[in-house]
Amino acid sequence: MAVTLKQILDKIAEEIIISPHTNINPQLVKDNQKTIKNGIISIGRTNAEKLILFQKDVKANIEDLGGSPTGGETLTSIVNTINDNGGAIENVEINITLSTNGSFSINLASTNPTIDEDITNILSETTTNDDNTQTILNPLNVSQFINVEQQQTIIDPDQANEFLDTHIYELLPDASLRQDRINTFFTEANELLPPTLPEFDITGNTVGGPDGRVDRDANGNWIGSEQYYLDNSITAPQDNPNLQTIDEEEAYITRLNDNAVNNADNSSKTIESLRNRLNDYLKDVDELPAPAVDDRPVYENQSEGYLKFRNLNQGIIIRNTDSEFIEGLNPESQDYLTTGFTVTMWVRFLDKASGGTLFNFGNPTRDETPFGFSLETYVIDGGEEAGIDDGTYLGATVDMTWKDIFQNNNPNNLDFSGTDNNGTPPSVGFFSTTDTERFVRLVVRHPNAPQSDGLNLSKTYSSNVGISFYQKYQDGPPTNMTNTRIPTNFKEWYFICATFNPAIDEDNIITDDVADTDYLNRNPDYWRNNILYVDNDNLQEQFVLNSGVGNKCKVEIISRTDLLRARGYKV
Repeated sequence: MAVTLKQILDKIAEEIIISPHTNINPQLVKDNQKTIKNGIISIGRTNAEKLILFQKDVKANIEDLGGSPTGGETLTSIVNTINDNGGAIENVEINITLSTNGSFSINLASTNPTIDEDITNILSETTTNDDNTQTILNPLNVSQFINVEQQQTIIDPDQANEFLDTHIYELLPDASLRQDRINTFFTEANELLPPTLPEFDITGNTVGGPDGRVDRDANGNWIGSEQYYLDNSITAPQDNPNLQTIDEEEAYITRLNDNAVNNADNSSKTIESLRNRLNDYLKDVDELPAPAVDDRPVYENQSEGYLKFRNLNQGIIIRNTDSEFIEGLNPESQDYLTTGFTVTMWVRFLDKASGGTLFNFGNPTRDETPFGFSLETYVIDGGEEAGIDDGTYLGATVDMTWKDIFQNNNPNNLDFSGTDNNGTPPSVGFFSTTDTERFVRLVVRHPNAPQSDGLNLSKTYSSNVGISFYQKYQDGPPTNMTNTRIPTNFKEWYFICATFNPAIDEDNIITDDVADTDYLNRNPDYWRNNILYVDNDNLQEQFVLNSGVGNKCKVEIISRTDLLRARGYKV
């Protein structure tokens, strides 16, 4: 590559700067800098005069190209000689030496071609004026240098305090830098967490859709875990590039530690690991409330034991050894029909099949000369045919079972309003937890029941009630389903209270004077003596303890657990 004048001038300028013999100082630089005076470019300037800087060193040192005032080589001819002989800038050296008179000389040397030329007079020329002052004709090659001068301004503190407000307040931002970092953290978290939440409960574990629990496979893992990992986690494209369904630059924080266990960049940077760490800061929030201290007393049985009957219809006969009958139970006068009576007992049923008499006086249901009363229990097997003739009741067929007809949701779409206009399907949960249902009923035979027409007729009173699908006084198989129901629990004791109240008007209330006798017949609370109608025409109901109308016979039950809990005992 050819050597240029610019390269030679750059070497000269560099050597002038670093040489200890040139003694470059601010004044020397100013004496050789160019400025404009009276419209003419002049050499030498003061601080008040503008400096002329040239884009190229060749233009700034144009005087160097004219050669020595004594004749001889010029910089241009020297450069041509070097290029004609195939020389390179690397072979050119600039040497500055100190003369005996205190001035310095500049020498250009080259090894290929061989050159050893004093170029001092080429680079610098001065003339002596009549007044012995020196005028620079060719400035030294420092005119492009810019000197940095240190300056200091002395301030009078008294004057400064007089004119300046020295109380300076820092302008603080609205939010601290720490708050900015917290804001950034949450912004980044929102950006890096998967935007789509996992759908843990879609199919459910039971028929009918979601059940509120996580859908799991045979190993107990969420069935959607693998696909969610592939669709969202950054470790998926990093560890499994052939299976990825999301680009790495669009992926999010990995959900599970197991999905990042072999990934060095993310092994401890998962949603699960973040959750585990946060848990340590929130133990007071996550801690479950301490279990309530149950300081209720434990009930202690008052009697030493009880008499056990192994089967129904097995029992004891109660009699008065001092009289022909027990007080109030005279079979001739049947005083209990006017005074009323209450039978109570504790019972625990140990199977789902047995039925029979719990307590009786006489036999109110026998074909010949029935009299007396009985408290009895019976069981209906949901799998047995109900014995309903085809189409005679509710649209049921003869082969339908009790469960087919009376379970909730009416699976066979039977017409429970077929016998009138207001019947509705059962909704009390028959056969929902067991295939059998147990009932208890009280039956009382009255030989001279008063009637609305003034006649006294033999009549059997029963504790069954009206219910949504069956009127109190209606013939049909569902009568068995409308007595007092006993839950199936072989470990539970039940207190049974059966009453006969002759003061209750059961014979005369259902008349045409009542606006909707069908509604009354189907209302169990009415038959339990708890509804009083203050306006029969509009059926305005009022719930009361004893309305005086409804069933004369009533059977109520309460479990031992519920009774003790109601009385404030620990169960």
